[in-house]
Amino acid sequence: MEPRKASPAKDGPSGFMSEERVDDDIVKEEEAFFGAVRPDEPLIEYAPVQSTDQVLLISPTAFGYNPEAAKDNRFMHAVDEGELETVRKKVMREHENLVDLLGNQKGPLRMTVHLFDHKESHGTPDAVFPNNWFSTAPDVLNFYPMKNENRRKERRKDLVTYLDRMSECTIDLTYEEETDPPRFLEGTGSLVLDRVNRVAYVAISERSDKGLAEHWGKLNKYEVVSFDAKDRNGDPIYHTNVMMSIGTEAALVCKDSLSTEDWEKVSSSLTNTGRIIVEITMEQMECFACNCLEVRNWKLVPALVMSTRAYRSLREDQLEVLREHFDGIYHVDLTTIEDVGGGSVRCCIAELFVRRVSHRG
Repeated sequence: MEPRKASPAKDGPSGFMSEERVDDDIVKEEEAFFGAVRPDEPLIEYAPVQSTDQVLLISPTAFGYNPEAAKDNRFMHAVDEGELETVRKKVMREHENLVDLLGNQKGPLRMTVHLFDHKESHGTPDAVFPNNWFSTAPDVLNFYPMKNENRRKERRKDLVTYLDRMSECTIDLTYEEETDPPRFLEGTGSLVLDRVNRVAYVAISERSDKGLAEHWGKLNKYEVVSFDAKDRNGDPIYHTNVMMSIGTEAALVCKDSLSTEDWEKVSSSLTNTGRIIVEITMEQMECFACNCLEVRNWKLVPALVMSTRAYRSLREDQLEVLREHFDGIYHVDLTTIEDVGGGSVRCCIAELFVRRVSHRG
């Protein structure tokens, strides 16, 4: 067994790939990668931050079109069985470039990338989008109920064990999948978080239950701002992170997707918490302009990551505003992942806000 494999990204990004491993392997890997956390080492208290320099990604080694997810994700496009091998090669190349952008230790971001893969036997064609089934905060790990049964399989034992060791507290809402009627809340797809001011924004849809979002807010001590967001056909937008993104200083919001009343609610909340709002059109949203993510670069300064399609959809005046509030805007071509999987950069990245300890010299 090889618990750590070479990353596919060039020039050695910080990270590793892993298949399913026994607990002892995970512990050894963790101690080598993070440093062992001992009970006598006091926690360092940090002010809340919006973004992180550590992320988890799942390499799309068993990627496929998911017809169940496509029922309410209008961004997805089916592929013929005969095209799957070609599509998967393209998807792998796109994802490797994303890993390289984030984790290349000679690149502009130099983040820590925790990179896993998946197999056909897992039955998880959408595993490349890990942010939907879990989220982290310092010392808190949340697991979320998923609408589609094959997406629930993404909560693999090895991944759950790996994540569980990073947190002191776990909030598990997956039992909601079995209630009558079931309720769903798909992670940071459903919840776009203002982590600094503890405000969660949620667009109500089949995958984002308002009552469950409010329950999550009570458990995690977040105010919840809920609203309706519609696509150009008047259908609910399946995930909130398709129509808005929040950074430390700036937010992108698709104004065209909101009623006048909901726009006032969302924009007022954002401006009251100090955000500059970049208004995104319906056409730009359809290019995944809002499915971007603020990350922390090697200087621990916020930078913005998005797809090339999203970047090219933005006007120069919008880019100028974003450049004022981020230490660079970085983009990578994810066209095949977007067209077949119906998600973009933000969907591919699960943030890790890991527990930090003081180290004695």
